[in-house]
Amino acid sequence: MILKALYFLLFLFLGLYIIIYLHKKALAHMQSRRGPLQTGFHGTLQIFSQILKSILNWPKLFTSLQDLSNNIGVMISLTFAILAFLLIPLTEDIFLMNIEMSLPLCLSFIMISNMGAFLSIKKVKLNTNKMADLLDRISTVLIFSIPLFISSMGPVIVSSSFNLFEIVRAQSRFYNILYQPLSFIVFLLSCSLLWQRLPLDVPLKDTYFSTDYLSTQTGLNYLISTISEYINIISLLILGTLLYLGGWNGPKILHPLVWTIIKTFILQVILLFLYTIIPRIRGFRKKMNLSLAILCLLSFLNLLIIIFLVLYLKPIF
Repeated sequence: MILKALYFLLFLFLGLYIIIYLHKKALAHMQSRRGPLQTGFHGTLQIFSQILKSILNWPKLFTSLQDLSNNIGVMISLTFAILAFLLIPLTEDIFLMNIEMSLPLCLSFIMISNMGAFLSIKKVKLNTNKMADLLDRISTVLIFSIPLFISSMGPVIVSSSFNLFEIVRAQSRFYNILYQPLSFIVFLLSCSLLWQRLPLDVPLKDTYFSTDYLSTQTGLNYLISTISEYINIISLLILGTLLYLGGWNGPKILHPLVWTIIKTFILQVILLFLYTIIPRIRGFRKKMNLSLAILCLLSFLNLLIIIFLVLYLKPIF
């Protein structure tokens, strides 16, 4: 059990470092910023310098703890982000929890974690615009979680189970991405929506230049909020690997954990590629139409196709 926990911690820290480093590296090359390029060899120490900067603001955390409401959102976000990650198996042997309803539980925890970050806005009053903005952000996360849940039902229908182990075992012959490309595309775009980054940074209104709920945080609160977001996206990327890329299934020349890491890294590069090259979609209404009209429609279309294939071509599955 201790060895499995160490595997999970190593995988989490490695995934956090890689996705943050690639994120900053790609933006640094595009915007010619010195920090991520000059701090250490090719900017490898930039992440550690930012962590150290946040830790140096440690006394501010104890000052703000006098008002629990200022920090409850940050702790909710981090707690549910870690719980979602712990529900995900890395291989057939490396897992901490094996629950029958692991997929819906994991997606629900990620959704709650995203809403928890919004609850970290300080000094929200009912007579200010911050309360309206807070409710707007929470409703946005709920709406854009719909295509994510619907798209994940395709692999569930094929495997006849909500258990992530059974979903991976059902892909021992064919990966789901081969006959569910629509579902995979919707899942990837939904991950971008929940990550709140370009080109689908929906929680930002067009008049904002920075994320309001992060700009109110300092020190460790800001660090925890940012890490929670990255943990959520790592969990979603691993889920994408398990749902569509066969998880740890692969040739025996490599360890199953290595296959999980390679496939997750490929999805990570694709998501960062979308982040860096696609311009922002302006207008809240356009983004709502993208979620409810386009993504949900494609998800339901994929479900109809999969139901037809399962009913009439069942021997293939």
